[in-house]
Amino acid sequence: MADIDGQESQLEARILEAGIKDSSIKDNEKKREELLQNQQVRYFNDLFEKHQHLPVKVSHIAINNSQDVRTEVLQSMVDATVGTAINLQQLCEKSDLLALKLVSSGLAENAAQTLDSRGTFKVPLDSAAAPNLWSVSGRRGSSETLSVIDVVPKVELLPVKKFSAKTGTNVGNGEGDGYLQFQWRNAFGGGEKFTFDATKGTKTHSSYLLAYSQPVSPWWFWDSMLFKNSREMGRAELLLRGIKLSLRSDFIKGKNLNHELSFESVWRSTKAASSSSSNYLLSQCGDDLKNALSHSLYWDTRNSTTFPTRGSHYRVTNELALGRYVKSSLEAFKVRSWLDKDFITTSFTLRGGYLKSFSAARRQTHFADKFHVGGSNDVRSFQLMGLGPKDHLDSMGGDAFLAYGFSTFSRLPIKRWSNSSFRLHAFFNGGRLISHGNSDIQTLAKCLFSQHSTSMGLGLVFAHPMVRFEINFTVPLTAHSSDSIRKGFQYGIGLSFL
Repeated sequence: MADIDGQESQLEARILEAGIKDSSIKDNEKKREELLQNQQVRYFNDLFEKHQHLPVKVSHIAINNSQDVRTEVLQSMVDATVGTAINLQQLCEKSDLLALKLVSSGLAENAAQTLDSRGTFKVPLDSAAAPNLWSVSGRRGSSETLSVIDVVPKVELLPVKKFSAKTGTNVGNGEGDGYLQFQWRNAFGGGEKFTFDATKGTKTHSSYLLAYSQPVSPWWFWDSMLFKNSREMGRAELLLRGIKLSLRSDFIKGKNLNHELSFESVWRSTKAASSSSSNYLLSQCGDDLKNALSHSLYWDTRNSTTFPTRGSHYRVTNELALGRYVKSSLEAFKVRSWLDKDFITTSFTLRGGYLKSFSAARRQTHFADKFHVGGSNDVRSFQLMGLGPKDHLDSMGGDAFLAYGFSTFSRLPIKRWSNSSFRLHAFFNGGRLISHGNSDIQTLAKCLFSQHSTSMGLGLVFAHPMVRFEINFTVPLTAHSSDSIRKGFQYGIGLSFL
């Protein structure tokens, strides 16, 4: 019996030893594959670096599955991207840009590219093209001609699905809604898109949108929309009906400033939603027509719009409501990461705004046109629209504001969850919202830069690719008597946070 037990023990030991050896062999094979892959990447990087200034000329391009796109539209995209490349490095960059433009303009679902060559040809040194090729090739030989590679890009397009319909629900910031959406994409072969949206919800009682957009060039887009929207704002109900026209740029991100110029005409109906509404809110009730021109200028180098770990974002917006007011707002955002895999991330956000009324004595500025501060996506630990002047329980909004936030994020200090999309979060927020009544700049600065409402807290963030979720335990540090504070847990969902 003892012999049998000894043999079983030896067999178990051998099996265990064999398993360890198999596991060790697999680990070694995996490490070897990674090593070979890294060597190949380094080889091709070195090869590209040595030849990145080779002169090239795109004399022809082959595009497959382009039957749904007009020829002149494709030609304009090619001329603005790969058609301007004069060396290998530029060709690779412009090829990526061409694929990005084809997709972002709604001309294709995806664009795969390969590069082929038809050999080389000679360019006389005294020709018009030669000086440009010298400047990028970094060399000038003693011969009378320059060798240029004749490149033929081949593009394989995946056509867009022209008609689509989808339904769904959205939940966040104490609001829930359901939506129905229809889209007709690339309607006439130039990236044109028609969209119809219908939404029903809690705070947004109903919303209907009919929109049309199209690229007018590789760098500019035209948007137009008709809309009808019924929603709550504080303790008021707003019914908005109007039209908006805009022209926006789509220059290379991080290399150029982008613009958006728009005109909006809105017929607005305001109704008090409570029998105990304040005198201020009652004075705002009724119908009015607003016509406004606006311009936005922005710079964006963030590596993600939902949860960036590096980069910056700056935006300046100016709005002129004809015969009513002029309004300016500024937002500056900077984020940076430290340690391996961006283990620690810190961000700083600054927002500010100023509104000057043309006829403050004759007509009050509508509270929906004023600034509002506070909420889970804004100055945390305060209710939505919780900062600033109040009449009874109704937010009156403000004519000038300043808000700022400093946040620190960390990966979870547990190995099993350290690579997940969850982050620990600590923040400090502050700001002030005032009504200045067109006072002088010295009085305005004295009020705006003193007696800030502040808060701090800890929480957990989930960085989803499409949206960001936060749950924080918040504590107000300083507040005005008119502020609506919220101590304890606060939940937020959105794309932009303070």
